[in-house]
Amino acid sequence: MENKSHSFLLEWTISFIKNKDIISKRIEKIERGKYGFDLYVKYKDREHYFIIAPKIVDIGPIIQKINDKSYFSLVTLNSRENFDVILKNWKRFIDFKFFSIIFTNPFSELDKKWVVFPHTHHKISDESALENGLKSMFQTVEPIGEQQLAAKITS
Repeated sequence: MENKSHSFLLEWTISFIKNKDIISKRIEKIERGKYGFDLYVKYKDREHYFIIAPKIVDIGPIIQKINDKSYFSLVTLNSRENFDVILKNWKRFIDFKFFSIIFTNPFSELDKKWVVFPHTHHKISDESALENGLKSMFQTVEPIGEQQLAAKITS
């Protein structure tokens, strides 16, 4: 199940990245598995690394892979469990300037994804409103768990 969900999310991410670049045409190349990341994207002006995790089990390995010098994104399913893990570990992400988290449900009838940059979000929002603010973004995309995704992609 993990492999199918992961592969599906990887393909979805490639489509998402390419669609975002249709007008600006800044992508020079996309590679899978480079430097231990699921995706590596070389733009004309920067490099961007993607970690694909349909279900976030442990953020330790994610934190170890990212730094403050490059662009990193975590792509995950818009599930309540993933949302809670990110919320619980929020403070561990706020020091990474170019790190974003992309929550997605490719089958959502609402929006398909929402994106948050913890560093920026932390700077501009009131800490007491953090959970409510993130919750309202979470609600713009229908929730989906890994088993639900697996069921949809195999049916």
